[in-house]
Formats: sequence, structure tokens, C-alpha cells
Amino acid sequence: MSRIDDLLADEGARAEAYSGGPAPEHVTTSRPNLGRQTVVSVRLAADEHDRLSQAARKAGMSLSTLIRVWAVDRLHAEDHGESGTVTERLARLEREVFRRPA
Repeated sequence: MSRIDDLLADEGARAEAYSGGPAPEHVTTSRPNLGRQTVVSVRLAADEHDRLSQAARKAGMSLSTLIRVWAVDRLHAEDHGESGTVTERLARLEREVFRRPA
């Protein structure tokens, strides 16, 4: 092996053996996705990604958090009969409000 190969092998072995030890007291750690085991990969057009990134920055959250919040919110709406387009939702509201007793 060359000297660089030996150096890289040694550095790799030290990195693998490093346990990290406890975090300093001033460092806080979190595992916000502890209960979420599945990762979903989505392809977006560049402009869609830009718009979502802007919305995430405006909301003060990461892009993945924004997408997750929106997706879960949509599932909640579907579960509670709040799904559909604005037109469909308004029509449903009108039916409920102006429903005549039988």
C-alpha cells in the first residue's frame, strides 16, 4: 500500500472505533423523528421546490417538516370530511347550512 492508503486506512479505523462519548452539558440533543420510520422521496420541478422552500422559510420550519405537516393536515381533513376543492367544500357547507328539515 502507498503512504496515502495507509493514512486513509488508519483514519478510517480510528473513525470507526470512535464512540463519541457523552455530549457536553451545553449541548442539547433531540430526535424529532423518533416515531417516524418511513421516508418518502418525492420528485418536484425546480419551481415547485423553490415555492415550497419559500413557504417553509416563511413558516420557520424545514422543508421536510412543512411537507409532512401539510400531508398530515390533508389526511386529517380527509378523515373528517373536509376534503375536496374549495368549490366542493362550499357546496357541502351550503347543503349543511341550508338543509331543509324533512
